[in-house]
Amino acid sequence: MPAVLIFAIDGLQPSQVTDELMPNLAAFASGGVFFDNHHPVYPSVTRVNAASIMTGCYPGRHGLVGNTLVIREYDRTRAFSALVDELSLVVEKTGRLLFRPTLAEIISGHRKKFVTVGTGSSGNTFVHNPKPNAGHGRSVHPEFTIPADLGATIVKRFGEWGERTDPDYGRNEYATRVLTEYALDDCDLAVYWCDEPDHAQHAAGVNSDLGKQALAVADNAFGKVIEHLDENGRRNETDIMIVSDHGYSTSRGLIGIESLVKHKCPVSVVLGTNGASALFWVPDRNTDAVDQLAEWLMRQPWCGAITVPSAHGGIEGTLPARLVGQEGERSPDLTMSFTWDSESNAVGVPGLAHTAGQPVGQGDHGSLSKHEMRNTLIAGGPSFKSGIHMDSPTGNVDLAPTVLRILGLPGGESMDGRVLEEALDGGRDPDSVESNTETFSAERELGHARYRQEITTTSVGKTTYVDQGSAERVIAT
Repeated sequence: MPAVLIFAIDGLQPSQVTDELMPNLAAFASGGVFFDNHHPVYPSVTRVNAASIMTGCYPGRHGLVGNTLVIREYDRTRAFSALVDELSLVVEKTGRLLFRPTLAEIISGHRKKFVTVGTGSSGNTFVHNPKPNAGHGRSVHPEFTIPADLGATIVKRFGEWGERTDPDYGRNEYATRVLTEYALDDCDLAVYWCDEPDHAQHAAGVNSDLGKQALAVADNAFGKVIEHLDENGRRNETDIMIVSDHGYSTSRGLIGIESLVKHKCPVSVVLGTNGASALFWVPDRNTDAVDQLAEWLMRQPWCGAITVPSAHGGIEGTLPARLVGQEGERSPDLTMSFTWDSESNAVGVPGLAHTAGQPVGQGDHGSLSKHEMRNTLIAGGPSFKSGIHMDSPTGNVDLAPTVLRILGLPGGESMDGRVLEEALDGGRDPDSVESNTETFSAERELGHARYRQEITTTSVGKTTYVDQGSAERVIAT
């Protein structure tokens, strides 16, 4: 049975996998499977997608619905950033972080070994294996390890972690050493999460000079992993899935939504900003208040697509949260994507969006932009076909069931994602994959204008992928 490595490159766009920018990854892709129609889950932010990659489920079902979120059973009065210290308190107080088991939990239950090494946010790495006392594997991050005493072992062998730099070369070099010299040869499933180019693209923009340097950081790390596998005779025994968590936009304008909501919004809400999306929780889940909130947002020029859960079904102009995978116990009362378009940034990369996170010209994500709802998946190894591009719809929710199939383990049947049969050696013909694309619309009269929105999804069997969502205001004549 082959081992599996999930190599996650935060914020990597498919267009960046070129011989010039990422020669090691481009060479690997040419001999593997390149998925040309791959999707993140929404919101298109990191920790939400990390949880979907590890559980094979939509956010509403696994329960981590935002990078910044409210968990009512933990604290209904405030939104918090999903980082390790607070997520650990969620587990301590409520007994769980995610509603669905992760790959770490599933494979450990079958006596297989799991390890994750990450340089991204602490919350991201914690989400890979969020039961620190359950013995479900090892986690290594600059801020913590699981088990806790593993940290001393790592530091004794490799020295202290360095400080993050721009781009983050040193910490990724350290993490790559941990992966190749300590972890990779003694596990059945390894996850490596590289914080670049996301860190640099937030700071300087997509395909900026700094962003390109950050792509080289990720590519060098990947090259060292391939070199290690070759030198140790493991290349033909290891399946590798390279994935990113989301696509990217360039900020068209920074919206001070916190101040606007505080001083202008007609109802009391708890707001969680998630880059180019905003999540709202209304006290007591009052539907009339959600309706007032929706109408106020629809009047704002930066308001894009809006969804609400079934508890508030029927609010004029909104669309169901289930369309974007946000129906569940922890669903926000309303989720709003900021507006976006396909104009290009200063270096010619298409995709601009309003955002609550970054000033004009810097990179961000989180919205329903078609540029953010496309991300990267490349696979290669003994279990996969070779040298092909596939246009069948796929998504981050598909990684977990596919990994379980490769490892010969059950559990994928209960996930929202599907096994990527068309990519597996001896699997179905990619042209035989049937999909169905639908566009859902809603509108609302606002007196002087009409708000109109659309969300487009594509389904393969029971699995649904979000393509994009947008809105406009048509002035009455």
